[in-house]
Amino acid sequence: MIDIASNVIYLACAADDFYAMPLGVTICSAVSNLSKHYRVVLYVLDGGIHRVNKLKLMESLDQARVEIHWLRPSSSQIEQIYYQSKNSYPISAYLRLLLPEILPRQVEKVIYLDTDVIVKGDLKELWEIEVENYALLAVQDAVHRFLHQAQHLKHLDLTAMGISAEHKYLNSGVLVINLQRWRTDRIANQVIDFLAHHPELPYPDQDGINLILAGEWKELHPLWNQVHVLHLFSAWHESPYSQDWFDEAVKHPAIIHFTGRPKPWISNCTHPQKGAFLHYLSMTAWAGTTTTKWNYLEQLLRRSIRRLMRGVKNWMWRFTQLANAEH
Repeated sequence: MIDIASNVIYLACAADDFYAMPLGVTICSAVSNLSKHYRVVLYVLDGGIHRVNKLKLMESLDQARVEIHWLRPSSSQIEQIYYQSKNSYPISAYLRLLLPEILPRQVEKVIYLDTDVIVKGDLKELWEIEVENYALLAVQDAVHRFLHQAQHLKHLDLTAMGISAEHKYLNSGVLVINLQRWRTDRIANQVIDFLAHHPELPYPDQDGINLILAGEWKELHPLWNQVHVLHLFSAWHESPYSQDWFDEAVKHPAIIHFTGRPKPWISNCTHPQKGAFLHYLSMTAWAGTTTTKWNYLEQLLRRSIRRLMRGVKNWMWRFTQLANAEH
């Protein structure tokens, strides 16, 4: 039973079985750094997590502080855009779009975390930032920066869509979602409809959220979503942030987002914060798991199979639509 109380933080993540272990690390890091008087209600958008890994996640967490709800969403809309999409992301990448509909109506906002992040700060501080009437809170992406600067969006007539040069591009790895606003304005439906007409977009849900919510989100300090590229800048002015924000994000990140590859559970990863990931890994039921068991070649193979199956299912879906139209 969900207890709606001021000391409860609602948290959501999406994962398939391959990302079960990183999911465990993400949640363990978040709970271990959370103010002791707070507890977490966790919603896991299940993209096909095996029972063994579900048990490991539960073993990794203090049941007195974390209440887990496994959600296996089924949406014909999501399946349609997934099978038509030309990117290699798993279907779990789209599932965050369903949060406003599948979470209890009394949950008015939720923190969404990608499962390639670790939390070193106190999520209580992020939770207490006012969302006001914005659709969500997010960090400006350090690579794409502005919608008009994003090379992969150049084929779109952004001006005709009402998007100006000042509209920033957000990174969707860490979001505080105003569920009330999403439900009222049916934002998820708008994003899903847009993606259905633009299967060529390389960052599916992230691009859709950016294009539908241009100017409708509130910017967070980049310490809440420190991406790898910040370590590659020689000085703050190469980033899109102020000097103070840049220095804090690099030196004192609250959330580290392992964008790019290889990921920190891969043996040849050289990310400067890989040690922090391994530290939190040691706190989970996966402790002692060698990184080679979660190797990059396995991920590539799974992606290749996923793309092949997606192509077959897309063909079958189109064939069915054509057959129905003839009758």
